[in-house]
Amino acid sequence: MSVLENVAAGALFAGRAHSIAAARTRAMECLEFTGLAATADTPAAQLTLPDRKRLELAKGLATDPKLLLLDEVNAGLNATEIERALTLIRAIAAQGITILLVEHLMKVVTRACARVLVLHQGALIADGSPAEVIRDPQVVDAYLGADFRADTTAERS
Repeated sequence: MSVLENVAAGALFAGRAHSIAAARTRAMECLEFTGLAATADTPAAQLTLPDRKRLELAKGLATDPKLLLLDEVNAGLNATEIERALTLIRAIAAQGITILLVEHLMKVVTRACARVLVLHQGALIADGSPAEVIRDPQVVDAYLGADFRADTTAERS
């Protein structure tokens, strides 16, 4: 399927589009928003990894969600691609869509999130702003490590 057909399927079957024409129109809006409009007729299988990630975001947006679940959307991306993804995630949030982000890259967590909940072995160990959570001793011990603790201690000195 083409990039456009992938997104139109989401708009038609899970979104509010009531016809194929409306689904294609909504799909193009989502492709323009995610920067993929120029690839609309490209087979989705031919996209690069960063473009496939943006395609997944476009498909999600085509469903007109109130809540968008993003699971490791930055996995495998380089620093420049992550910056572009962060910009897109912020633009989605600015539209009033709530985002639930599962992410292990602290740079992304601290820059994309207003509130962070940290689970460790199925139990909630922290809940707060990114700044609060990265200073939580349980979070540091479970995920960030002694090097992180040393870096943050040195910054406060």
